[in-house]
Amino acid sequence: MDATGATMIVEPDGMVADANQRALDMLGVTLDQLRSLPPGSFNPEPPDPAADAQFRESWEAQRSPDLVGESTIKLLDGTRKRVKFAIAPTDDGRFRVILEPTSGSVEQDAKVYTAGQVLGEWRAAERRLSDLAEGSPEAAAVRAEIERFRSRYQAFFSKGT
Repeated sequence: MDATGATMIVEPDGMVADANQRALDMLGVTLDQLRSLPPGSFNPEPPDPAADAQFRESWEAQRSPDLVGESTIKLLDGTRKRVKFAIAPTDDGRFRVILEPTSGSVEQDAKVYTAGQVLGEWRAAERRLSDLAEGSPEAAAVRAEIERFRSRYQAFFSKGT
């Protein structure tokens, strides 16, 4: 188990198989409690089964690519926290989930990206930048956009994902 970040190993059905101490501390539970909780226990709102099924079908059709994003979780005591996450399939068919606290409103919608989406948008921004005048406000805005894509993409490869 990776000890550098809040890390969990999740079964394909969403049940937690293992978690390191940082994950347990972040979620405010013991390992036994976490293993006994049903999938979705930290969702702030009950999931929409139809939307979940549609997302899962699309994701699996793409061969379950790595995901990274930002969301709000609801702890068992009702506290809401904004977190960054990365989810990557493991060789044994389970998933490594890494959570990291982040700033931002807990009211914001979840944001989810695949590595391919981030890389594609990053490359498109670099092509746009090549057509802009150096030092222009537009070029500065695109450079900031590229930096956001770089950060998202690097999240796939940091902390053992």
